[in-house]
Amino acid sequence: MKRILAAILTILLIGAAGIVSASAEGFEDIYGVGDVDLDGRISINDATLMQRFLAQMNNPTTAQLARLDADCDGVFSINDATHLQRVLAESYQSLVGKKGIDISSHNDSVDMAAVKAAGFDFVMIRCGYGKDDPFQDDTCFVENVKKCEEIGMPWGVYLFSYAVSEQEAYSEVEHVDRLLKAEKEKGYLPTLPIVLDVEWTNYHEVNNAWNAENINAVTTIFIDEIVKRGYYPMIYTGYSVLEDFFSDHLRNDVDCWFAQWYLSPDAYYYNCLGIWQYGGEENYLESPEIEGVGVVDMNYVYRDYPLIIKNRHYNGF
Repeated sequence: MKRILAAILTILLIGAAGIVSASAEGFEDIYGVGDVDLDGRISINDATLMQRFLAQMNNPTTAQLARLDADCDGVFSINDATHLQRVLAESYQSLVGKKGIDISSHNDSVDMAAVKAAGFDFVMIRCGYGKDDPFQDDTCFVENVKKCEEIGMPWGVYLFSYAVSEQEAYSEVEHVDRLLKAEKEKGYLPTLPIVLDVEWTNYHEVNNAWNAENINAVTTIFIDEIVKRGYYPMIYTGYSVLEDFFSDHLRNDVDCWFAQWYLSPDAYYYNCLGIWQYGGEENYLESPEIEGVGVVDMNYVYRDYPLIIKNRHYNGF
């Protein structure tokens, strides 16, 4: 028995990245929480191993917790075994491995029922861009949130950043917070992350702000302030910004929504991969168009964000 447990511990220490393997052709298989034996699926064997750990372990390491914390509440307990049983009984539907879209006013009025019927299970909605000015709210944000809520579609929020100073970064936090508080008053809470969209703009260029010093500083302010206000943070960006502009803190401690249309991302290179945007106007995996909706950006999720956000009491839960 001791040899078996030692072997399991060794496996668990291999890494903390994670999700259940993808089912769609073209997506990479990645292991996840609850997959204790690392075979790429949730099975009765995982439940058996988890019971052994419950009987013999009190304080799992961070790497072990990444596998054992099946209900994503930040601790290892009997509740994890209960949740695993729900998964095995198919009474719980994880968001992991599902596809979703991201939308803004550029997509006009979106038929959310058509999105769901086409096999997409979550939506990332732009709430606005830049500083806290109502004229910079996305004109379709409120409507898009309402449509998601009406059909039970999980949704998250992103703000397109224009910040070139600390003052503007704090204003962007206020922008997101104002809009989310208004939705909370209606009983609408996002079950996916709150995202800062970090991309090159001419505004950055003319203000000599498209550089590592500024982008890292304003992004850090946004992320840290969003966390203080109780939201689950994320950064949307591409490879060059991730590699050249961000600190180790942003690269390793903050979930990333990674835009890369021509190649699947290496989740082990970037260990906080949460969502992969795999296509937009160009899409190498499937048609970029949804019937009745049009061309949209398409995404694949690697983490069970509704479970994480609700059980860890983010975003107003």
